Order: sequence, then C-alpha cells, then structure tokens
Amino acid sequence: MRLPLLLISVAFIGSVYFFITNENELNSVRSEAVIPVLSETVDEKVQPIASVSNQTTEQIQFKDDMPAQETLLQSGQGQRLIIAITSFWLQCSEQNNCDELLAEQQLILDERRYQLLLNFPENQQEEQRLMGALLISQETSLADKIANVKAIREQVWTGDAELLYQPQDAYYDYRLSLSDSDNRFNQTQNADDFINEYNQMLEERGDDLDSFSLSSDTAKYEEALKLIPTSMPEDETARIKDELASQYLTANEQLSISNREQQVNAQEQEISDYQQGLNQLEATLANERNTSKQTMSDEAWQVYKAERLYQYRFNFFSS
Repeated sequence: MRLPLLLISVAFIGSVYFFITNENELNSVRSEAVIPVLSETVDEKVQPIASVSNQTTEQIQFKDDMPAQETLLQSGQGQRLIIAITSFWLQCSEQNNCDELLAEQQLILDERRYQLLLNFPENQQEEQRLMGALLISQETSLADKIANVKAIREQVWTGDAELLYQPQDAYYDYRLSLSDSDNRFNQTQNADDFINEYNQMLEERGDDLDSFSLSSDTAKYEEALKLIPTSMPEDETARIKDELASQYLTANEQLSISNREQQVNAQEQEISDYQQGLNQLEATLANERNTSKQTMSDEAWQVYKAERLYQYRFNFFSS
C-alpha cells in the first residue's frame, strides 16, 4: 500500500466546490417564483457539477465493475475519470494490493494516464492543501474565485487539469456568464428574441449539455424559466412560458404546471385579501381607540382588540 486510505478520502472529489461560499452568487439568475417546476412529474435532478463529497464509500464503489473501471482509466474524462481513479485506490487500499494493481495498470495504460493514476493521492492532497489556503480569503469576486481555483488546478495537475476538470470548468464559465447583468438573455425584450437566444445557446453548448444536466427536455424548460430577465414584460413572459412548454413538455406535464399555477395564484390572492382585510380592521381599531373606545382601560382594550382580530381570522378562514 503506497499511502494510507485516509489520503484517498472521498471528500477530495468535492474539494473544488467549497471555494464558493454563496450558492446564490453562482446561480445569480432569476429563480422562477411561480412553481417548483415539474417537481411532481419528473425525477428530481442532480445538479450538473454537484460535489461528490457527500457520497459514501459504498456509493463510490458502485464502480466495482472492473471492466468499466478499466475503460474509464484508459479513456475517461472529467468526474467519471476521477471516480474511477478514486475507486481504484479505495479498492486496492482495502485489499492491500496497490503495488500489484499498479503494476497491472502500467501494462495497460499509456504513460500519461499511468502517471496520473500513480501520483493521484499525493496530488489530490496537495490540491486540498492549496484549496484550504484559498479559503482564508473570501473577499474576492466570483470570477476571481474561479480563476484562483483554475490556477491551483494547473499548478497541481499541470497538463492533466483539463482531462480531469474540463466539464466542471465549462459549467462554471457558463454560470459565470449568466451572472453578468449584461448577459445575452437580459438584453432580450420580447419572447421571440429570448427564445432565439436560448435555442442558440443550447446549440452552442451542445457538447456540454449532458454534463450540465441539460440534455432532457424538462431540464431545458426549467433552465429557460430561470433565465427570463426580470425586465421582460409580463405578457411576453407568459408567451415565453407557453411556447417553451409546447416545445419541451408533454401534455400531462403542461397540465400539471397549469394546475399548480392556479393553486399558487389562488393562494397568493387569498394572502392578499387577508392582508387587505387585516389592514382595514387595524385602521378601524385605531380609529375606535381614539374615539368611542378612548376611555377604555388598556387591559380592557387589549382584550377587545384580541377578540376583534380573532373574529376576523375565524370568519375569513371559515368562509
């Protein structure tokens, strides 16, 4: 065994992610306030570049299918390659045969990938150390944080950084471009412009859509709703939603969204009516306190006021 298993902790896989402390900063596009879209009609989606640090050792070891693991070691990239390498070290550390398995891999892998596998634990530990030092200072912009992380990767992994992290870097660049107030979507002023920009973006990012978790139609629909600028007129926003729903959703999914929209609208109207009635009652009570109830003691007034408020709430919610 070349290194203690502790150094191969699965926590390293997520080490690159904790440099961003404000999740809203990374996802600073307008969230859709109306509906938790399709949450009842499709499986909940995993975030595109979600940290694997929360996965258990057992979850990592689903890669125990050795032919699949060997294929990934030979030709895999990105997170799948990272998981395959991690699985290799977890397995050999548990079986105490790392030297033997490394010798086997040396006969299979090209020199670059063998050196990546061989030096992975030490490089991973160095990356964690540098990332930890980076956390000391948080007073930097999102763009600077991403640049710093990329610099650390280049320092530690040199030419292998792209092999390991290109999909993640592409996603961060994508999200960073959306955080710009002058991004391509915020420049649109009507439904046609927005939909054209969105379809063009999907075409440009075609090779990355799978790693962004934007390969399914429902994911594309949900992402589009998040990108509608707040400056978009309401009628144009409604047209965007209708056209995108027709393009990406099944009839049942569209019906589900429509039903939830009606429920939310009804709830919002009920809240508005309740607050309006409560404001009117409080104004009436304030007037009474200064006129007909002016001589009432404070204790008696509080009892009277509480009764009026209780009666209002009872009548409102029982009607």
